[in-house]
Amino acid sequence: MKNLGLLLHISSLPSDFGIGDFGPSAYQFADLLAEKGLKYWQILPLNQTGYGNSPYNPMSAFALNPYLISPELLYEDGHIDLPDLEAAQIPIGDQVPFETVYRLKDQLLATAAENYISENDVEGFIEKEACYLKPYLAYTTLYKLYGEDDWNLFRQEHRSYSPQLYDQLFKDYGRQMLHSACAQIFAREQLARLKDYLSSLGISLIGDMPLYLSHQSSEVWANRHLFDLDPQGHRLRVAGVPPDAFSEKGQLWGNPLYRWEAMREDGFRLFFDRIDHALQYLDKLRLDHFIGYVNYWAVDCPQNPETGLPQMPADALDGSWEKALPQDFFAQLKDRFPLDKFIAEDLGILNDEVCGFRDRFGLPGMIVLQFCFEDGVPEPRDFPPERFLYIGTHDNPTIHEWYDNLDPDSPSRTNLLNYIRENAELFAGLGLETIEDIQTWIHAIFCQIAQNSGCKNLIFTVQDILGLGSDARMNIPGTALGNWQWKLEDLAQLQQIDLPCWE
Repeated sequence: MKNLGLLLHISSLPSDFGIGDFGPSAYQFADLLAEKGLKYWQILPLNQTGYGNSPYNPMSAFALNPYLISPELLYEDGHIDLPDLEAAQIPIGDQVPFETVYRLKDQLLATAAENYISENDVEGFIEKEACYLKPYLAYTTLYKLYGEDDWNLFRQEHRSYSPQLYDQLFKDYGRQMLHSACAQIFAREQLARLKDYLSSLGISLIGDMPLYLSHQSSEVWANRHLFDLDPQGHRLRVAGVPPDAFSEKGQLWGNPLYRWEAMREDGFRLFFDRIDHALQYLDKLRLDHFIGYVNYWAVDCPQNPETGLPQMPADALDGSWEKALPQDFFAQLKDRFPLDKFIAEDLGILNDEVCGFRDRFGLPGMIVLQFCFEDGVPEPRDFPPERFLYIGTHDNPTIHEWYDNLDPDSPSRTNLLNYIRENAELFAGLGLETIEDIQTWIHAIFCQIAQNSGCKNLIFTVQDILGLGSDARMNIPGTALGNWQWKLEDLAQLQQIDLPCWE
C-alpha cells in the first residue's frame, strides 16, 4: 500500500489576494487530497521570508510569515470590515506579485491589529513568547528604521540584542511592535485551525527546516556567538555546496556557518527549539541539507583590499569540507524527539559517514526520480521501501522542463527511453506509440514509474501532476531573485487530472 502526497507551498495556493494563505483555498485543497485518498501535504518553510522572498532565507527561524495570513479569515473573525477586505484584493494570476502583496497586506494587518489590540492582551503574548519574539520584534523594527540595511551597518548600540534594547525600542516604537506581534497571533491561530482540519481528514502535514539561517535574521543578530562572524558581525566563512547537479560552479548561499563547538556547549538549544516549535504544527519535518549536520562546505570570505573587511566570495568553488558534530547532535536529537518525525534531505554529495548517521538513527532519506537516469537504467522496484520518493522537488525543473531540455544523446534521455522500452507493459494505458507521445506524457510516465517503485511513500509536485513546463518552476538554485512566485490560478485544474496516481 502506497502513501501518496502532493508538494505545494501555501503561497502557491489560489487566492484573490495575490498570494496563497491559510484560508479557504487551503481547506479546499485539503478536501481534494482527502477525496483522492492522499495522505501527505508537503509544504516549504513557513517562516517570514527575507531577501529574495525565499522560505529558505527567513528573517526569523520562529516567526511565521505574516503574508500567509488569510484576509478572509480575518474578516470572518471580526478583525477587519468588508471594505478592508475588498481593498486588499489583487487580480488572480499564476505569479505572486510580492511587492503589491506586501503593500496591501501591511495596510490590512495594521487595521486588524488595531482592532485586536483594543480587546486583547498582546503584551502578555509577547512575554509568553519572549525568548524568540522579543529579539524578532526588536530586529524587524530596527531593520525598517535603517532602510533594510545589513545589521552590521547599524549603529554600534544596535548591533546586538539585549533586554534593555528591547525596552528602549518599545518605548519609542511600541505600537509598531504590537502590530507585528498581532500578526504572529493571527498566523498561529489560522495555522493551528488548518492543522486541526487536516488531522480530522487523516492528512499529515510535512514541513521543512533549513539547516542554515540568514545573516539578516533576528536569531543571528541576537546570538552572534553561535556563528562564524568577526567582532563587527561580518561573515568570516559562508555556506554553500561544491559543483553539483544544479550548478557547475557550486552554490554560494552566503549563510553564516555555525560554530559547532559553541552550539554543543548549550546543548544545541537553537536547533532543538526550532524543531520543537515546528513540530507544534507539523506531523513530519524534513531536515534540509542533511549532509551539513555531518560535514559541510565552508567558503572563506576574502578581505576587501579597500576596506580591510571580509567580503562575499565570487563563487563556491574555493571551499573545503569541514566536520560538524553529528554524534553529539543526533544522540541528543534521538533523546528529545521521536525519530519517525523526520525525513533526511540526503541529496547531493553523500559519503559513507553521512549514510551511516542517517541509517544508524533510522532517518528515512529521499530519492529524486529525475536524478535516477544519469548513470544507467535504474530498477525502481528495488528502491528501499523506507525512502520518500519524489519525481522532483521545489529546486528541480518540472519534469516537462527537464525532459524538453535534455540533449538528444544525453545519458539521462537514453537511459530513460531504454527503461520505457524494457517496461512497456507499465505504460500500456498511455498509448506511447511515438517519441512525441513520450514527450507529451512524460509527467504521467514518471508518475507510473514512481507508483511501481519499491518506496512506500511518494510525493508529487503539483506542477508535475498538472504536466506544466518551465513557467511553473518554483526555484532555480544559486539564483537569488525571481523565484518562489508560481501559484495555481484555480484548484479546478487539479480536479480534471486523469493520472494513475490521481484516482
